[in-house]
Amino acid sequence: MSTFVDLLPRTMDEVREPRVIKVAESCEPEVIGWDSDAFAEEQIRGLVRQVFLPGWPKPAHQVVFSSVDPETDISAICMQVGLALSAQVPGTTCLVEANQSGPGLEPVLAKNGLDLIPNQERSVMRDSSGGLSNELWLVSRSVFPGENENGWSGPWLHHRLAELRHTYDYTVLYGPPAGTSSEAALLASLCDGMVLVLEANSTRRVAAQRVKEKLHAANARLLGVVLSGRTFPIPEAIYRKL
Repeated sequence: MSTFVDLLPRTMDEVREPRVIKVAESCEPEVIGWDSDAFAEEQIRGLVRQVFLPGWPKPAHQVVFSSVDPETDISAICMQVGLALSAQVPGTTCLVEANQSGPGLEPVLAKNGLDLIPNQERSVMRDSSGGLSNELWLVSRSVFPGENENGWSGPWLHHRLAELRHTYDYTVLYGPPAGTSSEAALLASLCDGMVLVLEANSTRRVAAQRVKEKLHAANARLLGVVLSGRTFPIPEAIYRKL
C-alpha cells in the first residue's frame, strides 16, 4: 500500500502537520472485488485536484515532481499525474523530462499502451485506439534543453519555463533528484512549486530535511509529499469486509 502525504504550504516555513491519504498500490493476498489499481488511480486524481484544482493559495499550472533519492524512479508517478490532469482540465497538458539522468518517460508510456506521435519539437501522446485525454504532450529530455549547452542558468531556465507556460496550460515536470541536484530547487523556485517523492523504507529523514532546507533557501513552495513504495498486508478480517 502506498501513502500520499498532503502538505500545502506557501513556503517551507508554513509546513503544517500533514494529512495522510492512503493509496493501495499492491496488496497481498489479492481479494476478489478489491481493485487496488483503480483505488490508486482515484488517489492520483485526488492529488491532481488538490494541487492543480484549485490548488493553494491559487491554482498551480507548472509543477515539478522530484524524488529525494536518485535511486527512486518517479517516471510512472509523473505519467499517471499527467494522464489524470489532462483528463480533468480543459486545454493542453505537457509532461516535461527535466531529469537528464533518470529513467525516461517513453518506456513507461510504451508499457502502458501509449504511442508517441512526433510533431516537430513535441509529441502528442495517443493511446492505441487513437483517442486523446484532452491534449497531453511530451517534451523529451533531448528537446527540453534546446540549443543550450552551458547548463541550466537561472535566466535561461526562466525563459524556457516561460515558453512552456505560453505553449501549454499545465506543465508537469519530471525533475532531477532534489537530494543530489541543485537544479531541482531552482526549477521549483521558478515554477509554481514542487511535489516531493519519498521512498518507503529507503529515504532517510536527514536527507528529506536537507531537501526541505534547500527549498526554503530557494524560496520554493512545497505543494505536496508522496510516500512511494509502501507495502504491507491487510489482516484477513479486514479483507473480508472489503
